[in-house]
Amino acid sequence: MFARRGVRLLAVIIGVIALPSVAALAWYHHTQDPTLRPLGITKAALNEHEETTSSEVVAHLYWNTQKEPGRSKDFAQSLVRAFDVKQVELRVVVTDSAGSGTTVLFVVGASRIGPFPKDRAVKGVNAAIAAFHMLTDKVEGSPPDG
Repeated sequence: MFARRGVRLLAVIIGVIALPSVAALAWYHHTQDPTLRPLGITKAALNEHEETTSSEVVAHLYWNTQKEPGRSKDFAQSLVRAFDVKQVELRVVVTDSAGSGTTVLFVVGASRIGPFPKDRAVKGVNAAIAAFHMLTDKVEGSPPDG
């Protein structure tokens, strides 16, 4: 009886220790995010993941639908056109600001630029384009791993 109890206790201890790693590995296989891979984070994997996800400009447009209903698509298109002039792709995410002012937040890689009020969004456009060019120059000009 004592041997069975010891075996159960040993199994519980092993399960408690291994469960976080097993859960992280399962989530890694689901998301393919190398930061979640237990005991296997390498510089090459992080660089590959960073290159594929961070060289994008995302504009989070928090739109006040109470004051300006139905005009968010026009403003989002004007933002996209402003970035197209500089040959930079922009993804716009429109969210209801729930009564507060209309603002724009630009995300380039790890940088967060803003939020800017709607009438001063052009300052954020210029800053986001400059940050994008700095980021892409860094990625393209980085030395190969060796």
